[in-house]
Amino acid sequence: MPDNLKITICVLTYGDFLWLAHRAIECIRRHCPRSAYSLVVGANAVGTKTRAYLESLHTAGEIDHFIDSPVNLNKCPMMRQMFERVETELIWWFDDDSYVAERGVLQQWRNVAKSVSDSTAMWGQLAWCDDTRAFAPELDDPVGFVRSAGWYRGLPPPSWKPGGKGVFDFEGRGTGDGRWFFILGGCWMIRTSTIRALDWPDKRLVKMGDDVFLGEAIRQNGWDLADIGTPGVALDTEPRRGDPGFANPPAFCPVAC
Repeated sequence: MPDNLKITICVLTYGDFLWLAHRAIECIRRHCPRSAYSLVVGANAVGTKTRAYLESLHTAGEIDHFIDSPVNLNKCPMMRQMFERVETELIWWFDDDSYVAERGVLQQWRNVAKSVSDSTAMWGQLAWCDDTRAFAPELDDPVGFVRSAGWYRGLPPPSWKPGGKGVFDFEGRGTGDGRWFFILGGCWMIRTSTIRALDWPDKRLVKMGDDVFLGEAIRQNGWDLADIGTPGVALDTEPRRGDPGFANPPAFCPVAC
């Protein structure tokens, strides 16, 4: 990849939480050189003050593409619209409760992407889950979901039933391998060519399980996930909206990056 490679940073905002949107975007503006990235912001049912803030940045040219939905489209449908605007070779994704915490971080992530083989498709904090109820509670058959996907390439999906991932005696237990490996969804970098090849996100996904199924889609296509952690990024700093910890969030919070 060329040294002058530009990256598209995608930030997904949601709800009446101006302080989250402000922190995520102002930390990008503070720590990343504007000439090095394009910025795409998706706004799902944001509040009046958040919308005014985002529109002002868009008008000023600080946001390249602003997608505003008065109703909550949910994560995956909005993500699809955001990715349609990408014209660079790499995408750097942020949920609005993750943010850039240090200068030079964009270049650091870009250098990692330039230094690996073409088989590496995605970078971030690697994780795994062994219970499909944790990431796909709405699906009766996550394995069947994989097998019916357009990105399925015939590899046995993860399952604790014998034969899961092609394994019949995992660690001597007489089971398959039921571990789903993926990159945590709050912040990650991916090749845009991977997004295009997979037609991601899967149109059947709404908001749950997208990060886990993306990891499986990448495995199905013979590509690799790179476990680099989240250098220079504060990841998933807030509880889910609607949890008790979010009952009375501040209306606004100054940049703390």
